[in-house]
Amino acid sequence: MEYPSNSPYYAYRRHQRKKEPTNFEIVKGSLKTISKEYCTESSICGLKHLVDENTPYIERIIWKITLIGALAGSVTLVWMTFVKYYWAPLVTTQLPEGVSVNKIIFPAVGICSNNRISKRAVEEVAKKLIQEERNKKYTEKQMLSMLFGLGQLYDLAMENQDYTPLQLHEALGHYDVNALLRNLTPRCEDLLVACAWNEVPMKCMELFDFRLTMNGYCCTFNYLRHSDIFFKDTVNSTRSINMYQYGNKSSFDFDQGLKVLVRLNESDDFYYNIPLQGAQLQFSDAYDFPDSPSGSFAMQIINPNVQMSVLVTASFTEASRDIQHVPVKLRQCLFYDESPYLPFYTHSDCMLKCRMLFILENCNCTPFNMPKMRQVRTCDMQDVSCLRMYHIQSITVRPNVDVVPPELELDKVAGGLHCPMCYPTCSKTAYSYYFDNVNIFPESLNSVPDSERDDWLQGANYTGTSIVHVKYGREVADCYGQNVIMKWFDLISNIGSTCGFLTGFSFVSVLEFIYFFTVKLFREVESRRKKTRVVSFDKRTPAQFERNISRYRPIYWNELRASTVQSNKDKDFGHM
Repeated sequence: MEYPSNSPYYAYRRHQRKKEPTNFEIVKGSLKTISKEYCTESSICGLKHLVDENTPYIERIIWKITLIGALAGSVTLVWMTFVKYYWAPLVTTQLPEGVSVNKIIFPAVGICSNNRISKRAVEEVAKKLIQEERNKKYTEKQMLSMLFGLGQLYDLAMENQDYTPLQLHEALGHYDVNALLRNLTPRCEDLLVACAWNEVPMKCMELFDFRLTMNGYCCTFNYLRHSDIFFKDTVNSTRSINMYQYGNKSSFDFDQGLKVLVRLNESDDFYYNIPLQGAQLQFSDAYDFPDSPSGSFAMQIINPNVQMSVLVTASFTEASRDIQHVPVKLRQCLFYDESPYLPFYTHSDCMLKCRMLFILENCNCTPFNMPKMRQVRTCDMQDVSCLRMYHIQSITVRPNVDVVPPELELDKVAGGLHCPMCYPTCSKTAYSYYFDNVNIFPESLNSVPDSERDDWLQGANYTGTSIVHVKYGREVADCYGQNVIMKWFDLISNIGSTCGFLTGFSFVSVLEFIYFFTVKLFREVESRRKKTRVVSFDKRTPAQFERNISRYRPIYWNELRASTVQSNKDKDFGHM
C-alpha cells in the first residue's frame, strides 16, 4: 500500500531518520547560546561588538585584537604584581629619627687573659697529682709537662710532643673537666685592677662575673643569662621578650660607658691559647652565649701598655607581626616565640645548639667551652681525638641555600654543618665596634698625683697594665622597621585597578560571568532537554498509523471532481 508524501506516516519516517541530540550536543549548543548572550549583555566594554551582526567584519577584527592585547597586558601585570607579593613580600625601611642609645641594652663585655692556665694554680695541681699512687713514676717537672697538654681542650690543633691525651687522662684519674679548668684559669681579682661604669667608680667584682665563654672562663660584664646550663626543655623557659627591658644601659657622652684597668701579669704565664701577650676583649649580645662560629660575637686583642677606646654603634631592627603569615622560607627570619627548636629563639643559640648536637652525636659528649646540657657528659682528655676529627666541620656552617657555591669548597670539610632550622632573628639589635689604641707610659702615669687623676684611677699602679674604655660612639642608634610590602587587600586592590584600567574588568564582571555560566547555562540546558522530550514520538506510533490507514482506500482528485459535477446537475434538474 502506498501513502501520500505528506501523510503522517512519512512525517514519522522523516523524524526517525533525524537523530535525537546527545547530551554533549545539548550542552555545546547551550554554551554557544549563553556565550553569545553574555557578550551581548556583559559590562565588559567591547565584547558586544564581537557578536553583533551589524558590526562590520573589519571592526570585529580590530575589536578582537584590542581585547586580546588588553587581556595579555592585564595577565602580565597581574602576574608581576603577584610575583612581587609572593617572592619579595617584605620591605625594610629606616626610621629617620632613630632610637636613643640609652634605651638599648649595652653589649656584653668579656675580658679573657691570653694565658689560659695560671702557673701558680697548675703547680699546686701537679704537686697533688704526683702524690697519687698511679703517678709515683712522674716527677713534678714531668707532671707539669703533662698538664701542659690541657691546652688541647682550648686549641685542638695543639699537640703535646711528650705525652698523649690518654696518658694525661689516666694521670688525672677521676676529675671534672669544668671544675679543673675553672680552677686553673687566672682569677678576675688578679686581672682587673680598677673599674668604673657611667663615670661612677665601682668595685670590679660588683660589675664582672666569672662565666663560661668560647674561650673558657672569663670575666664578663652585662652577661645576663642566669645559667650556663642551656636548653633544659622546649616548653618552659625563664626567658621572655620582657627581659630586654633590663640590663645595664648607657648614654652617649665622653666619660660614659665601661672603664677597666687591666693587669697583664706575665709572671703567672703557663699556657697561651693565642701566641700573643695581653688579653682578649670580646663582645656579644647580652643574652647570647659568647661564641664566634654561632655569630653575635666580636673580639680584639688588648696589648700591654695601651689605652684602648672602643666606640660602639648599635642598630635596632623591629619586625611587625604582620609578616608572620609569610612563609619562613620567604621572610628568612623567625620570631623569638615561633621555633619548636628552642623555648626562646635567637639565631646565635640555634646555631650553637645545632653545633652541640652534632658533636654530641659523633663524640657522645659536648666540649667544656660550650653550655652544658642536662644528663650529657662533658668531653675530657680521652675525647680529644674525636673532637679533632669533627672540629673543622662543626665550625663550618653550610649556607641555607639549595645550591651551595663550589667556591666554598665544603667538600673538604665533609659538606660542612647543615642547620636548616636556623634563620636570622626577625627583631634584633646588632652592634658594630671601632677600636683605637694609644700607647701609655706606666712610669710617667705612676708619677701623677691622685689629685690630678680620675676618681676611679686614684691609687692605681700602671705597671704592666692597659686601660680599656667601651662607650657609645653615637647618640642614636639606627632603627629599621620590617613589614610586608603589601597586605592581602593591597594585592586585591592592585589587581582590580589593573584589570579595570585595561579591560574594564571588575568584581561585578566576576559575578556576571559566574551567573551566566552557572545559573543561565543550567536553565538553557534544561530547556533544550524538555524540547527534545516533547517532539519525541512514542514507539507504538508506527503500528497505529498502519492500522488506521488500512481502513481507508486512497481517494483521487477525479473522484472528488465527478461527485461535484453530479451534484450540480441535480440542482439544475430541480429548478426545471
